[in-house]
Amino acid sequence: MKKNSKGGSSLQDQLRKVGLVSEKQLRKAQNGLHRKDVREKHGAVDTSKLEAKQVLEDKLASDRLKNEVKNQVANSRALDAQIKQLIETNSQRQAGDIAYKFADQGVIKNIYVSQENKTQLNQGYLAIVKKADGYDMVPEQVARRIMARKDDVVLYLYERDKDAVDEDDPYKDFQIPDDLEW
Repeated sequence: MKKNSKGGSSLQDQLRKVGLVSEKQLRKAQNGLHRKDVREKHGAVDTSKLEAKQVLEDKLASDRLKNEVKNQVANSRALDAQIKQLIETNSQRQAGDIAYKFADQGVIKNIYVSQENKTQLNQGYLAIVKKADGYDMVPEQVARRIMARKDDVVLYLYERDKDAVDEDDPYKDFQIPDDLEW
């Protein structure tokens, strides 16, 4: 028989002695308490399982994000390599002593070209492109392919379709010559 800490019988024993509860009801109540304890223990295990699962999901999400960043860096490098190869294989720059002015990020720059290069630049057949160690010139078609990949590499490309004269333009009779120096 169970005794409480004060030396008396337990409440369960007292209720059984008085006849308010039967032995069967007491066993059923004790089993119910035992099951509750077991469920609470398993609930703690379930909580730790849920926490472990959440940590795993967070790690997977973090790994996915890191892989995405790595892929973006790799794609950017591959794109830069393609552009570099396009510039190197299609360079049309000829050594010359004529300074051709153009803008690079709001700063006026010079590139020294031949007379033939200058004429082709003014007519839109060549474009000035930026490369790692300076500037170069490539044909218009190559410049457009570069612009499709990364448009900030092409610094100057004369648009020939802008040559069409608007009939309402009051200055249509005063065209600016291609060989004008500034």
